[in-house]
Amino acid sequence: MIVVVGLLVYGRQDDGLSRRKSRIGIGIPTPNDDVTMPVGAKMLTEAVFRDTGLDELLDSLKRDQGASVSRETVALVANSLEMTGISVNRIDSILESRDVRDEYGLGAASPKSLYRTVERLGRNVDQIVSHLGKQLTSRYGVTLGKVLMDWTSMYFEAPANGTVVRFGHTRDHRPDRPQVVVGLSVDQATGMPVGLTVMPGNILDVTHFEETFRQLLPLLPEDAMIVFDNGAYSRTNSKAIDDAGLGFLTRLQLNASDDAFVKAHQADWEYVCDDICVLRTKGNLGRTRFIFLSLDRRSEVLRGYCRKAEHDYDDMVNLRNALDNGKKPRKKYRVSNVFVDTYLHYRFPLAFASREAAVEHAVRTMTCGREGIFVLLTNRPLTA
Repeated sequence: MIVVVGLLVYGRQDDGLSRRKSRIGIGIPTPNDDVTMPVGAKMLTEAVFRDTGLDELLDSLKRDQGASVSRETVALVANSLEMTGISVNRIDSILESRDVRDEYGLGAASPKSLYRTVERLGRNVDQIVSHLGKQLTSRYGVTLGKVLMDWTSMYFEAPANGTVVRFGHTRDHRPDRPQVVVGLSVDQATGMPVGLTVMPGNILDVTHFEETFRQLLPLLPEDAMIVFDNGAYSRTNSKAIDDAGLGFLTRLQLNASDDAFVKAHQADWEYVCDDICVLRTKGNLGRTRFIFLSLDRRSEVLRGYCRKAEHDYDDMVNLRNALDNGKKPRKKYRVSNVFVDTYLHYRFPLAFASREAAVEHAVRTMTCGREGIFVLLTNRPLTA
């Protein structure tokens, strides 16, 4: 039996004598075989699938025999909306209930076929994304005039499987766990996701870009622009965008030529706003490099240098005091391996300078001239 339960947390006395809200106590229910399900999420998912024609597309991905792909996918999506991070295995157990299967219009074999459905969705992801993209552009006014691309990783507690879940550069600071890399494309004007790619965990962004761009290319209008970070930039990728007749905007790493250009044009900075200045220079193939200087960001970085110098100075004082008192320095200042015999010599060149003078000197040595500066590259005639 499926039970839909509404919990009344507060009740109000209607006797006219009191307006106070009284809490209604709820006892611990007795365990039973009742099953709850996210009816609202189910109805919403079914409406979206029906409105976008996704139900017909999914059902066309298999033969007439077997469970409906769209209905099984609705069960996956609806339960995922209700319980974030739920696994296919958990949904498998939910669908073991005949009443739940009846609500989704599924047969007795659905729990076993759910994994085949997930595999089928993965094999046809480009076709599904293309269908949704066309629906968004033709019916919902998503123009795709400017698309933002980014890539991230998700790690797994399970062992690497050698195909997709692999060890690689981790953004989650978990090099001990295998992962997959996910590429997401979003329409800038509406914030709607319009592309999704999943690649093995050892794929870099610069390589993953090709797959993300290939998936999105059929949906883009002729005057579209792609915005992405410097991790995906390469001459090959930028040439692919040029060959498609599209625009792009990306951030680049600062190089020695940028340093020389900034040094030679210190008097040519143009103010974009109160705290942003810019220099323009022509790059290869008619592209424009914008070298920006953020005064606020520069001040923030210099304050960070100052905080680090103050912390290091205090550490230096503690270390010197320990040595003067004949104590061993903490392990962070020495080699503690029992098999290594190391002679350490500590020198304090600023030991007799004041704290303020020492910190000022340290900040000068850490300053490289790039503080607050970043470079954007575009193949379109954009303003700063």
